[in-house]
Amino acid sequence: MNELDSELIRQKLLNEGYIEVENEKNAEIILINTCSVRKKAEEKAIHYSREMKNKKKTVVMLGCLAQHKREELLKIAKADIVIGTKSYEKIIDILLDFERKQTKRAICEDLGIFQLKSRKVKEGEFSAYVNIQHGCDNFCTFCVVPYTRGREVSRKASDILEEIKQLEEQGIVEIILLGQNVDSYFDGKYDFSDLLKLIEDETKYIRRIKFTSPNPRDITMKVIKTIAQSEKIVRWIHLPLQAGSNKILKRMNRGYTKEEYIYQALTIRDIIKDVSITTDIIVGFPSETEEDFEETIDVVRTVKYDGAYMFKYSPREGTPASLFKEQIDNETKGRRLRKLIDEVNSVISERRKLMINKEYEVLVESYNSKDLGYSLGKTFNNISVLIKGFFKPGTFLKGIVKDIKGHTPIIEIRN
Repeated sequence: MNELDSELIRQKLLNEGYIEVENEKNAEIILINTCSVRKKAEEKAIHYSREMKNKKKTVVMLGCLAQHKREELLKIAKADIVIGTKSYEKIIDILLDFERKQTKRAICEDLGIFQLKSRKVKEGEFSAYVNIQHGCDNFCTFCVVPYTRGREVSRKASDILEEIKQLEEQGIVEIILLGQNVDSYFDGKYDFSDLLKLIEDETKYIRRIKFTSPNPRDITMKVIKTIAQSEKIVRWIHLPLQAGSNKILKRMNRGYTKEEYIYQALTIRDIIKDVSITTDIIVGFPSETEEDFEETIDVVRTVKYDGAYMFKYSPREGTPASLFKEQIDNETKGRRLRKLIDEVNSVISERRKLMINKEYEVLVESYNSKDLGYSLGKTFNNISVLIKGFFKPGTFLKGIVKDIKGHTPIIEIRN
């Protein structure tokens, strides 16, 4: 989502006559788009802002940290301008005003979802993000997003479709729909399943439709069947678990139980042929016992993920969980994370072996600088692969998995 925001802001600046430079040494203005999901990301952004101010740059801080900290960043990060997640529409006026008055300020107004009337695709691009929703109503106790992105607002399906058609006319063949909780999308007429079907039916050149992320408690059978019946919607679902213990899930305010989650995941595997399921998992949430942690390991072994983002719990200022007692020490969190990574890697290895000697359609994404003689790509179920040979990014190929390197399948193209 931040990548998309950065690109839209970049295009707006270019449209207004600003010039983009490759080297920060030659820049007069530095824009830093920030994230507040983890403390380390906040610390890096603040450090970089101070570094740029020491080099006499005009510094603009954007994004979730900007929305969360606001005027505080004018001091602790030495930023000149702070713009919250809902105020990007005014960025040109804000920059011009600072140029005239040299007055530092933070702007965090609610101007709705930021979008451009038209988007211009960079040369060679074949994949693009498209925002369908802004904000989140779930209020998980560990998460700062509802406080930095606000409550859920869905874009009109007609606006989304118009943007996608603009993109495909410029050569885009893959779109990735973005939202904090895409399954709760509703514009007053279309729900998320309806939107997926609309995009599939009304586009000519889009061959792959992805989305992230759904909440396990909101994903519906209607959506699952829509994916299963589609020729364009990628057979991949990112299904955040966060924890396997019902006690911890309740404290997190996730809205589902371990048993409900497993049923959902296995139902997806049963209905969607060759689907890949990835997840997010947090270890060391306040009051998590060894028994609670083993419940998470049990889910990993049962669902058998194709990939996972795994983190030690990081208290976020302003969230309920940051005030919970029984915070877990870092050594325990580290030990649990190492065990979790080993378990996840084990099941990923099992899943990858099932791919050997099977044929897959692959979308080439880039040349591979690490393994000479190979290109990088993704299968229709969103598994990263190495492809023998050099192929142009954006090309669709078919090939057979001949080997596995680490967790990466090696594909030979069918003649």
